[in-house]
Amino acid sequence: MSKSLNVLPNPALKPEITDCALLEGNLEEWIVCCSQRFFPLARRIARDDGLAEDALQTSWVKILQSINHAYFNGPKACPWVSRIVANTAKDDRRRRQRRKEVAFFEAESPVRTPEDLTQEKQMLALLREMVSLLPDTYRQVIELRVYEGFSTRQTADLLHVSRSDVSTRLHRATKLLQRRIDSRL
Repeated sequence: MSKSLNVLPNPALKPEITDCALLEGNLEEWIVCCSQRFFPLARRIARDDGLAEDALQTSWVKILQSINHAYFNGPKACPWVSRIVANTAKDDRRRRQRRKEVAFFEAESPVRTPEDLTQEKQMLALLREMVSLLPDTYRQVIELRVYEGFSTRQTADLLHVSRSDVSTRLHRATKLLQRRIDSRL
């Protein structure tokens, strides 16, 4: 098996040929035939020709490692191979998607410079100053919910108001803060 396998699909290939090649004991011909037969399956799952070829090669490694498997020398060989190819292509696609997700989250958290930290401190100081200038009804809700971390129910109980009042006051307070900070900046 020193020559390269041609895995491009052959539309004239019939399923019986792949089974017959295996049953006749011609392993190399069977691999070529099955590769041509299952390449479209791998391409459909992987959504790329190069990735489909990689999935097919990985599948053949798995298949040839299981050469003594009961399905390998029988009529169920092709369905068995198709499941291995499909599962390998799906696993490869999932692995690529996870790498993209990890890369996205890593890109979202850049290293903060001293200038960034200074700017954050200045923004927090400005925010605290703006909160202290809010009317008491809004300031109390901000202090209890944001600074102290109380729930809406706990804040409502402490202020002797309804939970909807707490939510309304918090919403109005954040809108007012946003307008004041925007005008200040």
